Amino acid sequence: MKKKSGEFEKSPIKARWLWLIIPLFIGGCYTQKKGYQKVRDMRQLERIPQTDVVSLIEGEVSIRGKAVSSSNTVKANSEKSKSRIIGPNNRRRDDSTFSNNKRSSTYVSGKYSGTKCFYCYYKKERRSVDEDGNESWSTVESGTRHVRFFRIKDSTGDVLVSLDSLIKEARKSPSLRQDYYRRSGNYRWTERRIDIGEEIFVFAMAVTRRGDYELNFAEEGSYSPILSDGNAVSSRTNQGGIGVLLTFTSLACLSLGVLFLCFMIKIHRILVFLSILSALNVLILTVMGINMMAADIKDGDERLKRHEANAKLAILKILKQPFEWESVPQLTETIKDEKPKARAIGIRNDYAAAIERNNAILKRFPEKHLSKFWKIYEQESIFGPEEERPNDSEIIKSPMPKWLSWGGGLLALVGGIFGILFGFRRIKTKRYIENVPTSLSTGLAFGPSEIKGTTVLYKGKEHRVIGPLTKKKCLYYRYKITERRGSGKNKKTVTIEDRTEMVPFLCKDEEGYTRVVPFGAEFICEQKKRSSSGRRTYYEWHIAENQKVYLLGSAVIEPVAGETLQMADGDDDDFPFIISDRTENETMLKISRAGLFGISCGFIGIVTLVLLYFAGTGSYSPSDFILSSLTAPAFLIASTFILMFNDLVFLRNRVKRAHSNIEVSLQKRSELIPNIESAAKSYLEHEKEVHRQISELRTSISQKKKFSTEEIDAIMHTENQLTERMFALAEKYPELKGQEMLGKLMEELRLVENEVALMRQGYNDSVELYKTTSQRIPEVFLAKSFGFKDSNFLRTELSVRKRPEISFE
Repeated sequence: MKKKSGEFEKSPIKARWLWLIIPLFIGGCYTQKKGYQKVRDMRQLERIPQTDVVSLIEGEVSIRGKAVSSSNTVKANSEKSKSRIIGPNNRRRDDSTFSNNKRSSTYVSGKYSGTKCFYCYYKKERRSVDEDGNESWSTVESGTRHVRFFRIKDSTGDVLVSLDSLIKEARKSPSLRQDYYRRSGNYRWTERRIDIGEEIFVFAMAVTRRGDYELNFAEEGSYSPILSDGNAVSSRTNQGGIGVLLTFTSLACLSLGVLFLCFMIKIHRILVFLSILSALNVLILTVMGINMMAADIKDGDERLKRHEANAKLAILKILKQPFEWESVPQLTETIKDEKPKARAIGIRNDYAAAIERNNAILKRFPEKHLSKFWKIYEQESIFGPEEERPNDSEIIKSPMPKWLSWGGGLLALVGGIFGILFGFRRIKTKRYIENVPTSLSTGLAFGPSEIKGTTVLYKGKEHRVIGPLTKKKCLYYRYKITERRGSGKNKKTVTIEDRTEMVPFLCKDEEGYTRVVPFGAEFICEQKKRSSSGRRTYYEWHIAENQKVYLLGSAVIEPVAGETLQMADGDDDDFPFIISDRTENETMLKISRAGLFGISCGFIGIVTLVLLYFAGTGSYSPSDFILSSLTAPAFLIASTFILMFNDLVFLRNRVKRAHSNIEVSLQKRSELIPNIESAAKSYLEHEKEVHRQISELRTSISQKKKFSTEEIDAIMHTENQLTERMFALAEKYPELKGQEMLGKLMEELRLVENEVALMRQGYNDSVELYKTTSQRIPEVFLAKSFGFKDSNFLRTELSVRKRPEISFE
């Protein structure tokens, strides 16, 4: 890889990047913490089997039943039930429509539907349309109405549920589907309710209040408060899905933070960037997985011990004698009252199911091995050998909804592929800038080339364009007009006009001039002027006369005289053509930044795809996050392989292309030589050596289409001698000057010879760069593994032949 003198000096760190980097890192750490907590909440719920009311004991409980009222509820709700409203000015106030009578304390009514319920969230929205026809909805009012307590009832009994502890103390809201919707004109009304008799799911702490159990959401414990119209599986799915999405957001924020940090300190090496990104990704997901695993295992063990203690105490009160867990079913046979009997059996089965669930988690990989470091082991099952295990003893998977996992996975895959393709395309261009050496005008070689210099315009108005805003003489400008439309959330900017104009120009360096034909080039230049008028904004970018430029493109033969090379968009569509008013290093950094951004998006997409895959299978175990972290080093290894392989392919194809161009020129000669021989036949009778050389060339060229390097060297050597003799003949035999046909043939031969002379240097430069790259470590191993063969230099020295002064008239 070439070194550019003075190109890679570090520029001052721009503090403006910090305004992006710091919020991204803070946001990434915050969302990572929240994502970790959500997955941990899901794991806590996963450990706890769903219980019946009759089997309630103090501690974390998962229960499902119908929402009902009772006389106990009326007593608990003797205080005034209040409704909280958010008005148009966003200030909360009490809803005065409810009085503190006995009826209103038992239930509340839906704000818009009038339906009796225990909880109601309502919202009124107004529709508005901006001048562009875009629709938006704004909240006019919203609020909640709820009772302080209600009861949840299943087939074994009912228990008190404290809504106040959820809403006022835990500051959370029930997770409910929409129960009411109405629209009229420009308004719409919605409600979410807990109706009387509706099936609900509760995950809370069971505590005793005045001799009765109460489900409280504000008590400390190993749980996350849930009050939902779903079930345990759907609640776990929701928690796990949110955890995965927050983890994705965290990775995106931190990845972009690393990206902008690289921008700030001007790191443009993709492998350096990917190494940092991979290390960060592995660190985040591995630490998250290990911490989650440690917390989950320890928390599960502590909770199981609490469960055992509370269960023993509860059963001891029923049996009134010491017992072993295995003997509980036999001991309860003597109890005549069915309710205590069912309670003892239920408590014992719930504890047994908790053991089975905990053991199932400890049998997973890598929990099976790592739990031993914390001296936590599986507990022996208390179910008898032939005893039927309840359904809750097994953990039911809670996969993310298919539409979300498949849809999100498809978006992640498409985004990842497009990001990677775009990123690697820009990085490929950046590596072209690194690999193609800078040439002076006198040393320009045919094929991919790079030059620097100052712009010079040809004389005449037709050889320049005038900037629409700056009124400067330019070789290129881009003119853009945008207009702001809409307002509020629907505000947008549309492009009214976007056009470019350009003309050929000269690039001057210390050795001379190089003609540049800019059509088809990618221009990279600074915005020179911006102005606004009303809702419209006008922009101009241009490259003016006498401005320093950097060019990367193809050096092709100038088609008129055929004596020089010019920079243009070559036949190789895969090779870029760039004209920039920035330095080489600045141009490379700009292209590299676009490439790194694309690869970052691709990287995030691939990691997200893996996370969504695990979420789609219903597995949210710590090992999933650890395995997902391995995506990063795999991506790094694959990227390294792709970049090195592509470099070798490009350099090999460059050599082949230069070789093929020379073969094409040799074929042109095979058509010219017989015509020259025929036109000068009478004069060649006494020039036996010339006649012999022409015959040899005709034979060697016309009979073959492919030539080795040695054959090309031999042909070029013979032809160079022949051409010298042919032009000498024009001086020796003045009669030849009258042969107009021969004159044209000799001119064509000169042009073809010049083509080969110009192509020879380009071929040798390509071979040299290919040899250097393929012999470096680790590229040398890749080259040998995939059969990249070595290439030889052309040894014959050729020079461009100027048009002779003689004229064939």
